[in-house]
Amino acid sequence: MSIELHCPQCQKLIRAPETAGGHRGKCPYCGNSVYIPTPPSEDEVIPIAEPDAEEERRAEEERRRAIRYAAMVDHATEGTVPAAAEPSFDDSPGEVVDLHAEVESYVLAMRDSKLDVAEASVSRLRRIGTRARDFVEGLFLDEMPPEYENVPAPVVKGFLKKLLGQLEK
Repeated sequence: MSIELHCPQCQKLIRAPETAGGHRGKCPYCGNSVYIPTPPSEDEVIPIAEPDAEEERRAEEERRRAIRYAAMVDHATEGTVPAAAEPSFDDSPGEVVDLHAEVESYVLAMRDSKLDVAEASVSRLRRIGTRARDFVEGLFLDEMPPEYENVPAPVVKGFLKKLLGQLEK
């Protein structure tokens, strides 16, 4: 079996015998000195375990509980968190708002000059409060804002800046 590598100078594929591993050789195409790595031995390869279906199910349930809890906190009266250490999730926590979807809806509505739709998104985001502002601020501060359908990045940044201003009112 041979060792395959690419020359760092000319990028051509080089095949070297296993005995050359750990040594330097010359590229047959450009003559550049190339280090030939040693191939991994069988005992160095660590097999990847199969995903545990039960663990995946528990993780998904935890994620759902966290979303329900966050929704409950968002809708708690006077911004107080329920005194119980673990809230009862049997009660309907009210409207759960997908921050990413709401911000995307706002940006696309602004792009299409649908100001009523944009204002509705702002209204839903205002009900969330600090979390919505933090989310939008995080998007605004990213060097590369998320891409929305045919909206250039500078325009997205402008829309996010305007949204942030509306949320802080």
